[in-house]
Order: sequence, then structure tokens, then C-alpha cells
Amino acid sequence: MKYICWIFFLGMTLPITAQNSYKHEKEERIEAKMFPKKALELLQHTLPEKTKKVKYYKEQDSLKISYEIKLKFKGDSFSIEFDKDGTLEDVEVIIKKREISTETYDKIKSYLNNQYDSFRIKKIQRQYRNTSQIADKKVIEDAFQEHIGNPFLYEIIAEVKKAKKRYFIEITFSKHGDFQLVRTIIGSSYDHILY
Repeated sequence: MKYICWIFFLGMTLPITAQNSYKHEKEERIEAKMFPKKALELLQHTLPEKTKKVKYYKEQDSLKISYEIKLKFKGDSFSIEFDKDGTLEDVEVIIKKREISTETYDKIKSYLNNQYDSFRIKKIQRQYRNTSQIADKKVIEDAFQEHIGNPFLYEIIAEVKKAKKRYFIEITFSKHGDFQLVRTIIGSSYDHILY
């Protein structure tokens, strides 16, 4: 009987767990010399001149280790993330709501209104992902030149309320406002996400 109860419990919780994705990262600042050499070489040839406040980080979550550089360029905040081998993963730039077309923003807002009792957007980023179709150098150049004609996503950090519970999410939409992915942010990882 004890085993039947245990199997029933697992059977009920696994579908719930499978539907939720969580983001729990630990981030620490590091020196440039601890950054993957391959990543540093790419950055040396692609970063525009006059970047400011360049900082290097190592991130670890339950699945992987990655490296991130954060910097300012022409007043905008950028982050460039690499895997542990120094392969580019994505480039993100913080943007304002007004930089999203009204039609796209309305679509995003409508999705959030339908999914949550209430929400408050804390941060919006344009995310340029590295794919096999685009060279690493071009991904970085597109982000710094703000090429919105090329593929990108909107990544939004929001405080949401659902069933009387408040929590933070990281939610991704296509450049046209179509839902892609949502992850619940766990506790301490929220601090560095708002960079």
C-alpha cells in the first residue's frame, strides 16, 4: 500500500513539474583572464570601440556553466553570453517599451493578461541568439547596430500574480509577439537579472 501511495504521488506531481521551467542561476564576477580564450578572441574582433563598464561573469545553474560579459555602449546596456567552451550563445540589449511596435506590444500584453491575474514588466531585452545560420560575428554586429530586420526575440522579466501568489518570470516572445517560453525565476537569481 505504501508503494501504491508513492507511485500515485509521483504520477500526480510529474506532469506539474514537466509544465514548469525554473531559472535559478548563481553569478559571480571574475577577471578577464578567467574568461574562455575563444570568447575573448571573438570579442576582440567584434566589439565596437568606446564600450564602457566592461565586466566579466561566470554563471552556474543546475544544468550548465556559462560566461557573460556585461557592458555599456552609447548609453545602452548589453550582455553577451558564451558556453563553457567560449561558443557564443546570445547577445541581449535592454530596451524600452517604446522600442516595440504597438501591434507587437499589444499582442504580448494580451498574452500576459490572459495568463496572469496581474503583471508588472520590470525589464525588456532584445535577444539575438546564435544559430547555425548566422556567424557569431554577425550576431554581435547585429545587436550593436540594432538590426531589427534580422531574427531576434523579446525577453521580458515580469512580476506576475496568479492564484493569489506573486512571483517573477522570464518570458520570451518572437519579434512579432508570439509566445515562446516562460521560466519562473527562483529567489536570488532575480538580483543580477535586472542588471
